[in-house]
Amino acid sequence: MTAENPRATYACINYGEAVCLKEITKRSVCINKDIGEVVETMLSQENT
Repeated sequence: MTAENPRATYACINYGEAVCLKEITKRSVCINKDIGEVVETMLSQENT
């Protein structure tokens, strides 16, 4: 779907396998971490 929509951004949070298609690399955010850690960090940053 992201490849078909030029306004879309792809996001992937997956420890050990955060990947995307090369066709959408410039419109992708891939985070190679445990999603629990990422959410915890985001929530702690919300209050700063």
